[in-house]
Amino acid sequence: MADKEYPSFQEIVLRYEGRRSRLVEELAAGRTARLPLRYLRQQAHFTTPASNFEMARKAVEKGSSAAPRILERYRISATDLADALRLPQSLVEQELGADSRAPLVMLDSEDAEALREDVIQRGRHNAARLFREADWGRTLRFYRPSGLKLPFCLSDLSEVLSRASEGLPPEEFPLDGVVWPKPEHPEEIDFVCDFLSAMEDRLGLPENRLKMQFLVESGWAAAQLPKLVTAALPRLTGVIFGIADYSADIGLPGIQNDHPVCDWARAAIVNIAGAVGVPAIDNMTMSYPVADPRRSDEDNRKFILGRLQKVYDDARHGVLLGMDGKWVGHPLQLFMVRLAYRQAFPAEEIRAETERILQYTESVSAEKGAAIIQGSMSDRATDRHARTRLRKAIATGLMDAGRGLELGLISQEEYAEFTRGS
Repeated sequence: MADKEYPSFQEIVLRYEGRRSRLVEELAAGRTARLPLRYLRQQAHFTTPASNFEMARKAVEKGSSAAPRILERYRISATDLADALRLPQSLVEQELGADSRAPLVMLDSEDAEALREDVIQRGRHNAARLFREADWGRTLRFYRPSGLKLPFCLSDLSEVLSRASEGLPPEEFPLDGVVWPKPEHPEEIDFVCDFLSAMEDRLGLPENRLKMQFLVESGWAAAQLPKLVTAALPRLTGVIFGIADYSADIGLPGIQNDHPVCDWARAAIVNIAGAVGVPAIDNMTMSYPVADPRRSDEDNRKFILGRLQKVYDDARHGVLLGMDGKWVGHPLQLFMVRLAYRQAFPAEEIRAETERILQYTESVSAEKGAAIIQGSMSDRATDRHARTRLRKAIATGLMDAGRGLELGLISQEEYAEFTRGS
């Protein structure tokens, strides 16, 4: 019996190399969002009822600009805030002097509006007008229609999208995308994406020009998260936790921000959102910093200071769990959430991460690979983590985009797109 002829080891490698390359491409296709840099800038979503035109315009154009005036009215100083939050006063003052606009504003035609025909029509009209007329600057522009179970959800979308685009060329279409409420099944996301494709075709927009975010507001949605996210790609730009509906759906005894089950849901959102490269957005703090005329001035001062600390603590809780942003519904909430995310990555930490990247790059150039840098082990994994954090710092304005380009954190194309019009 003749000896069996065996292929060489090199022949085996070559035979499988083609399969390896194809497998890498197949597994990567459709499993990451590959977002433009500006979509990583979502520390706060300012949600506002579309039915109230002036309130919504202020949310878009003013953001948290009223915060210093409101704080002064109730005799709350930067020192008071810094002491209550145990922060350097300079950090509070820095945020008070920062750009007051919200990174994202959502005009809401769902839960924030009464289910009445005149209110519904007014909300649609206002939303279309605001998308066209308001000064949005660099703020991301999103609209939330009614959900699938309400018979006017598609009319919400079609009327707002068509009215907002009237007389405008496709390249000036004034919306970034939609926030879809209460999905529970991937078939629903497929349906919405197909509808958005039909609208894009009718409006002359490029494929997937209309982005999507959706809310996790039920136990079933949390259980179906990977399927929902996969169905939403490549439109997906964020996954949002809706704590009130979620708590009601699964029968929690209260709407408690740090309830263990709510933190489990957040962990699931952070995991799948991070896996596909989109921001995980935390729920709104329901406790608004609003004065009560029945209280004394001093009691209102203490009350509002306590509410500010509450939204700040809630935001910090989300930050530590890996959330990339948080919903807000009041200018002071917007200010406090932005402050929490500034504190989450202070300047000295950005400098340390930058230095770590530089030292690791030198180590690789010297053919050393893994190294001990600043007393900690550094390798490809830690370098990747540092680069991911610094990309977010660039997107949120905490790090100069030009410096990020020098370090290879962003591409030349990303730099050009991100700095255009800034």
